[in-house]
Amino acid sequence: MDRPTPGSPTAVSPVPIALVTGGAKRVGRAIVLELARAGHDIAIHHRSSPGEAETLAAEVLALGRRAAVFRADLTVAAEVAALFHAVDEAFGRLDVLVNCAAVFRRTPVQTLTEADFDFHVGANLKAPYLCCLEAAPRMQAAGCGRIVNITDVAAERPFKSHVPYCVSKAGLVMLTRSLAKALAPAITVNAVSPGTVLFRDDESQEDRRRVIARIPQGRIGTPEDIARTVRFLVESPHVTGVILAVDGGRSLD
Repeated sequence: MDRPTPGSPTAVSPVPIALVTGGAKRVGRAIVLELARAGHDIAIHHRSSPGEAETLAAEVLALGRRAAVFRADLTVAAEVAALFHAVDEAFGRLDVLVNCAAVFRRTPVQTLTEADFDFHVGANLKAPYLCCLEAAPRMQAAGCGRIVNITDVAAERPFKSHVPYCVSKAGLVMLTRSLAKALAPAITVNAVSPGTVLFRDDESQEDRRRVIARIPQGRIGTPEDIARTVRFLVESPHVTGVILAVDGGRSLD
């Protein structure tokens, strides 16, 4: 992401700034640390994890990078606008947006409600959409930017007891592809599509064995697997509109 100042080829570029939504825990946390190691200063977003976010910010600082923590409900447009304004004030620029914040809840079809739809589509599709709308003009003004969305294999291979979740992630795939066309050439827009990364606490050992048995690589993924792929996309200026599966081959089944 570093680039020379126009008219001064040997000048050192400003440190790139990355905003990671849902960055305080799990996969988001791994992405924050990977981008910090890659030389980015980090804006860490959370909705309800202030302690974890502050602890992570301290880890980023220990790596020699700047970090700041921001809270927002990303389903509310006014809070998204305030978030990006706060990032502007703290860092003065935005080079990378990683839309990692998401929700996942079991929703059997026999008991589906409107609230189930709003819960998943709001957090998993509307929120990234609003963030992209805020990020795009900032990146276009700078002449360069990277947006990486975190989708899911469920966008292409639906789960019968998670219909609203699957719909929300399928929408995020199309948002990624549409914006890749609309925002080219200055901004690349890509997505990482994880398979199983972290088991839920309520999943039995037998359920876990069944999942692993369907993965050619013989294991579930790790947050670091996803983070390294995000870094690859951030550092790849000629890759856009790609949905990159990181699922150990699960989607081949």
